[in-house]
Amino acid sequence: MTSEIYNYNNDIKFDVNLTLVKKAHSNSFLYNLSEQLGLIGGKKYKYSSHLGCISANLILLHLNRIGEFVYYSRDNNFYRSIARYNPRKISIRKIKKIIELLIEHKFIDHRKGRFVKHDRELSYRSRIRPTSKFLIFMKKYFVKRQHIFRLGSDVIILKNSKKYVEDYTDDEYTSRIRDDCLTYNNNLDSTKISLLRNKQVKNYLNEKNIDFKNKSYQRIFNRDFKQGGRFYGPWWLGIPSELRQYITINNNKTAEYDYSSLIIHQIYSEIGLNYFEENTYSDDPYLLKGVPDTERKINKAVIQIGLNCEDLDSLNKALLSQYKKGKLIGNKPKKKEIEKRLNIFKEMNPKISDYVFSKCALRFQYQDSEIARKIIQRCSRYLIPVLSVHDSFIVEETNSNFIIDTMNNAIKDSGLTSIPLIK
Repeated sequence: MTSEIYNYNNDIKFDVNLTLVKKAHSNSFLYNLSEQLGLIGGKKYKYSSHLGCISANLILLHLNRIGEFVYYSRDNNFYRSIARYNPRKISIRKIKKIIELLIEHKFIDHRKGRFVKHDRELSYRSRIRPTSKFLIFMKKYFVKRQHIFRLGSDVIILKNSKKYVEDYTDDEYTSRIRDDCLTYNNNLDSTKISLLRNKQVKNYLNEKNIDFKNKSYQRIFNRDFKQGGRFYGPWWLGIPSELRQYITINNNKTAEYDYSSLIIHQIYSEIGLNYFEENTYSDDPYLLKGVPDTERKINKAVIQIGLNCEDLDSLNKALLSQYKKGKLIGNKPKKKEIEKRLNIFKEMNPKISDYVFSKCALRFQYQDSEIARKIIQRCSRYLIPVLSVHDSFIVEETNSNFIIDTMNNAIKDSGLTSIPLIK
């Protein structure tokens, strides 16, 4: 197995909230699997939650045909016993024990992860997948999709500076935004959201799998409830932007509208200025003097990442990651070229040049996430399905005028002095 050439990007994340429901077939499956693994007597009950969780992940991997492996972390920080995120108190110690037994009895294939301290791009997590022995055992006890259940996990997530989940005390704000997010998810659950099957989409699906059942959002905050807060989760956030034009809602063609260069207008607004009055070169801040317009996408990445990191080295590393993940194509600009483009941006926008390398993006993400929440609320009141992709919104074409009007009102209510164009 170690000699295989393998694309880790296709694998799926281990879900601590998956389990098997307590019904005859799944109970028999888990009881007999425990016996096969030598988990008898008190051990059977000690490890039952963990065996059920691992089994549910393996079964769902097989049924969905998405990825070849389930990847999991061996870092205990990912399994903190915080009820809102980990209601079954799954721990890495017990996961390791179950996985060792499943390997020993040839129920799973295991791919050990590795950690490269100075290059996260070369690091990857450990992985598991069911063997034919596991699948035969599953079919013997007639375990099917209806036996898999996902326990409710909080849709409002707080992460610390190391990106580990943190607990928090609920207040009026967190209760309100949780209710908003749950209402949004309930509305989307009854909405049919898919992709037109043209050549471009089919080519993508030949290489990547999409879980079209994944339509639920979570809001993820960073350090406190004034940073981050964007909506993440559904499948349409994970596809390339050029494929979003083929999304259908209830079998109807859609249109996508976004706030053009929103973070630049947010920065100008913070100092009480208007971008269009200060920079007369172009309506688009990502078109730079002396740089071909065809380089706009790369310019945008350089500038946006530059606003959210601390120096040129971290910018260069983050940009390289974008190329490796396929989010940017072509040749990555050399470090000197990246610095040159940043300097052009600062010369064209001298009054906000100090924001480069200030790590300010999370603060502005909170503001745009609240704008998104207000747009989603208004769409919900009028029973109009809307798909949020951070600062852009996808609706059925017939609702184009409604969403443009809603976006204009939301941006005015936010108090910005520099108003972005809607495109």
